Amino acid sequence: MKRGILVLVLAAFVAGGVFAQVQLSAGGGLLFDGGRVGGAVYEYNVPGEAYSLSYALNHFGFGGWVFFDATFAQLSIAFMGGPARFGGIYSCCCSSHEITLINGSFLALDISLLGRVPFTVGDGNISIFPLFGFGYNLVLSSSGDHDDDEWNWNMIFELFNNSAADLSTFRIKLGFGSDFDINESLFFRAQVLGYYRFAPRLFRDWVEEDAGLGPNERVFHQGGFGGSIKLGIGFRL
Repeated sequence: MKRGILVLVLAAFVAGGVFAQVQLSAGGGLLFDGGRVGGAVYEYNVPGEAYSLSYALNHFGFGGWVFFDATFAQLSIAFMGGPARFGGIYSCCCSSHEITLINGSFLALDISLLGRVPFTVGDGNISIFPLFGFGYNLVLSSSGDHDDDEWNWNMIFELFNNSAADLSTFRIKLGFGSDFDINESLFFRAQVLGYYRFAPRLFRDWVEEDAGLGPNERVFHQGGFGGSIKLGIGFRL
């Protein structure tokens, strides 16, 4: 019994020491997020007749974000909106030109969970931390029209029985951040992240719809790369 009590006491001291090293903080600010959401490519390859059609969607969002973090982890939630651009490239032989351009807008909610390893520099008022993790970008609405109304998002959604939520993407993120102390409890945070989005459901359905092709044809979906810049004010709890 004495040994058991001693083990519990030692465990309590160890746990207390571990939690004492964990710094909790929260805050929020502004962000920019832009890059390729995904796309689909159709290729026809016969000597003398080879050509391809490549479609891609890009989002450029501005908004706000809040973060909650411990020493080695950061959870962030962002709300953003901005312009969207859907375009196609037709390539044949040695030439290519743009087709089917849709300009529009989108609204999205982004949730990220990142691991981080902070270390201080200088006199200890600045900390730098690499970031790595994943996120999910939930598209709440998306709209847009072609200049001559030949194409629009509603037509594309109806064609594949999709909705704006089917443009949502899972993202792998990598980057770094830095905190600049204003005082003992207040700091300024800056983060730069690059990411890769896996192809959203809309383009996966597009490929599945056109999967029954001939031996000289193929269609495949693509993800896309992008990045974000986040600035904010944080408070140590």
